[in-house]
Amino acid sequence: MDEKFQAILDSLPPKPPRSRLEPYADLIHELRRRGRSYREITAILADRCGIRVGVHTLYNFVRVRTAASKKTKPAKAAASGGILRSPPTAAPAVGDSRDGEVWQRIQALKDRPVSARASSAEKVFHYDENVPLTVNPKKDDV
Repeated sequence: MDEKFQAILDSLPPKPPRSRLEPYADLIHELRRRGRSYREITAILADRCGIRVGVHTLYNFVRVRTAASKKTKPAKAAASGGILRSPPTAAPAVGDSRDGEVWQRIQALKDRPVSARASSAEKVFHYDENVPLTVNPKKDDV
């Protein structure tokens, strides 16, 4: 870079923080990490730091900083082609036989075929704009 440009950059004073919450950013981040609500954090800032701030102001302050930090980190979605997939569910290795039975029952329910009655296009509701909504009686109930 040209020496003239460097001299200009060196002569400029440092830019002041845009938010009065900036000096407390680490404290706020740690309080959020520990599960404190925004309302609790505003109370802590008022009591211990002498700074009064609205809940929405604090929320926006945190949101802007987390959005900025997410932009710098590589996203998992980008690495996987943009699709987030949950890991396949499998029965955990547990010593209790009751847990194994529960997992087997769950799997049996998942594998069970859908009944013909549930998959049929039978109308449950009848709609007429001049009449209140009514439930059609089931054939078994009649």
